[in-house]
Amino acid sequence: MYYQFKLNGYTIQDLLVLNRVTSKCYRRTRTLLHRAVYFLAGLVLLATGVLLLLDTIFQEGDSLLLGAVLLAAGLLYLGLGIFYHRLTAWRSHRMQLRDMGEITVTLDDAGVREQGRKGEGFYPYSSFIGCFHSRGRYLLFLDKKHAVILPESAVTVGDPAALGAKLAEKFGGALPEV
Repeated sequence: MYYQFKLNGYTIQDLLVLNRVTSKCYRRTRTLLHRAVYFLAGLVLLATGVLLLLDTIFQEGDSLLLGAVLLAAGLLYLGLGIFYHRLTAWRSHRMQLRDMGEITVTLDDAGVREQGRKGEGFYPYSSFIGCFHSRGRYLLFLDKKHAVILPESAVTVGDPAALGAKLAEKFGGALPEV
């Protein structure tokens, strides 16, 4: 039995799930480090901006503009730390190829075949380094940065309820739910 998926490219939500799974499974240290730097820089800039603004108000200082700029920069860095996954998903969405048209992904006993307007690719199951299930999507990782995303809602051929068991069989064990 084989499975077929019809996609019109990856949505922001697909890429957000991909980014979260990648961050948890393959890039945990890097993600934690980036987010910690953003939070710390944001807090330092925010505190410095507030102190400069208070100094300007209470002691007739002349650093009102600098305080406002530091306050805005602090809020920006805090926002980068809080919305890190959403921003990286948006960046990934912007880097995708445009005008791909409808993409057909077929899973059979030999591997995964992708067919679209701009080309075709075939990946045997041995070329994947991992397979995960998260938020209604199966993620088949080719390496630590690239994956094939298979939303359960896009299945056109095959039983979506049995897909998890088939992938678990192909990848040698139960699929981690991330």
